[in-house]
Amino acid sequence: MKRLRDRLNHEYWPWYLIYLPVFMIYVVEVLRSRRAAFFTNVNPGIDMGGFFGERKSDIYALLPGTAYPETVLVPAGTTVHDILPLVASKGIQLPLIVKPDVGERGRGVERVVDKTRLVEMLTNATEDLLVQRLAKGEHEYGLMFAREPATGMTELLSITGKRFLQVCGDGQRSIAELLHREYRGSKQVKRLRSSANGGLDRILQSGEVLQVEPIGNHCRGTTFMDAGHLRSPQLEKAISDLFHAVEGVYYGRLDVRATSEEALKAGIFEVIELNGVSSEPGHIYDPSYSIWRCWRELIHHVQRAVRISRELKTGGVEPVPLRKVLDRCAQHFEWWPSSRLHMRSPGARTFGSSAMAVPTEGS
Repeated sequence: MKRLRDRLNHEYWPWYLIYLPVFMIYVVEVLRSRRAAFFTNVNPGIDMGGFFGERKSDIYALLPGTAYPETVLVPAGTTVHDILPLVASKGIQLPLIVKPDVGERGRGVERVVDKTRLVEMLTNATEDLLVQRLAKGEHEYGLMFAREPATGMTELLSITGKRFLQVCGDGQRSIAELLHREYRGSKQVKRLRSSANGGLDRILQSGEVLQVEPIGNHCRGTTFMDAGHLRSPQLEKAISDLFHAVEGVYYGRLDVRATSEEALKAGIFEVIELNGVSSEPGHIYDPSYSIWRCWRELIHHVQRAVRISRELKTGGVEPVPLRKVLDRCAQHFEWWPSSRLHMRSPGARTFGSSAMAVPTEGS
């Protein structure tokens, strides 16, 4: 019965049902502004406002170097011989994170624990990657924020807590069997079996707890929860101080890691990603929420983005033309031959303290 209730919960509904009320807000604002992509001006410092296809490396460059873990950009085609010394020189040690420079919903993100796997990923890369030091702390949160364009005042809109997918052994069932006991886990078995770190046939000892998925994305089995109880003046001040040093960002979500709930409340965290206008307030997927509460919260957040867009447009910040948004979608989904796509020039940058170029073969 619990498995059936979980499956029917709104957190597993199609996205177009979750965003049903947002469609109505969108239509009204399009008619009012006469701009189909009005939302793309919300974060003028981010490509298309952070709606789709932006580069994480460009967003990291907006942040103070001490705000996020040391990160190395690895353009596709860069040799492992060039990259490994640079990664080591930045103090990035195993385990570490490898993820695409352009990606969403946790696609391609992997926690790499050995050098063999790291070399394999870098050697076979067909897109630009980021190699990043593992952020400090095992607790992950999503912090939705909004800034007033006129005053620069930053408001913490909501806090999402994340509980990573895990199982508890009983001495009899395999990891795969334990995952199948709940709908959330059963949705991940096929993906986990195809990953390099399989091992789902292992039987855990009774009472042994195993974190099956270390990446905090809902589509990878993480449970999102409303963690509004962690709001504090210290946390709000830390976010405000952070954005005093950031230009052109007014609405989005910080994904952060902290060593404990107390550390987060004290404003001590590391940013692992900054997401723009298309950010979701993850707490709406709290399993305890009704769909009505989900919609109410979602509308509240979206309306803030709409107001910011209006203010910035009044101040002369124009949205991106719809044609450019469609071209980006065509490029991303390969609606035309890859030979016509813009290719980024080779070279590597590091983030977190200083910039550095890596010579490519023949330079």
